[in-house]
Amino acid sequence: MKKILCIGSVTADVLTSPVNGMPKSGTLQGVDSVEVHPGGCAVNAALDLQKLGGDAALSCLVGEDSFGEMLKSRFQKAGLSLDGVVQTPLAGTTVSVVLIQSSGERSFLYYPGACALFEKKHIEKKLVDEADIVFVAGVMLLPSFEGQGLAGFMKEMKEAGKMTVMDTAWDKDGVWLPKLVDALPYTDLFMPSLEEAAALSGQRDPEKMADFFFDLGCGSVVIKLGKKGALICEQRDKRFYLPALTHIAAVDTTGAGDSFCAGFLFGISKGWDFDACGRFANAVAACCVSATGASTGIRTYEETLKLLGEHHDEKGV
Repeated sequence: MKKILCIGSVTADVLTSPVNGMPKSGTLQGVDSVEVHPGGCAVNAALDLQKLGGDAALSCLVGEDSFGEMLKSRFQKAGLSLDGVVQTPLAGTTVSVVLIQSSGERSFLYYPGACALFEKKHIEKKLVDEADIVFVAGVMLLPSFEGQGLAGFMKEMKEAGKMTVMDTAWDKDGVWLPKLVDALPYTDLFMPSLEEAAALSGQRDPEKMADFFFDLGCGSVVIKLGKKGALICEQRDKRFYLPALTHIAAVDTTGAGDSFCAGFLFGISKGWDFDACGRFANAVAACCVSATGASTGIRTYEETLKLLGEHHDEKGV
């Protein structure tokens, strides 16, 4: 099994539910639950891979505060090494307040914190040397690690023989493509969500989005379509759609896209083809949305395969 290094965004996710609207100024609105979980694209993927039985490492930057200590404790409990978890006194740990609607959809209040300071110098060289797959997750939330800095790192990784993978987050600054365009020619696999791909490409059709990224030099493109599944493009002329698993009720969609990435990369690490990777990734994402929290619902490899088998039996495929 290949080793995967997850690099990038980390947050303390404060989950509040249900929040179907904001209270008027000066008033109070009750919620049923408030929970704090590790979050952020890189962290979610690493924790999910760990639960699945993958060989994962994490590289991220947190503050020297209570949130940072909480996250380190959770990582250790999950079996993740702290070798790549760097603390800084220059900013607090990044925090995302997740407002979960009754439908399971969510919106966010975001404090950039330490993620805004993350740079290449914070990545432990030993972890890079040991990795077969380098996954930069949460691009758009790492302003000190974008543009030429990101491109230079991805170029270095590709020249070192690593498989390079990149995922995006929502760009609150509205800049989008300039933040990562120079890194795309050195990206073996690009995995944005539909909304992010649309903002990056200016296209509305997923097929045209994929073509846009191929034109910019990506090796393979996977566009996550949420409840509709995913468009899997191993090559420009080798693509197909995979529907999502729909027989599990969605409780909380936080981390669904990250869990899909984790499932897909788990398959890559085991040498599967893109079809098998995509099907397994859909099953991992279905597990994710079945519980509150970005990684709470993730199951073991064997349990996820069982879920996938039940779905196939039900659908006759």
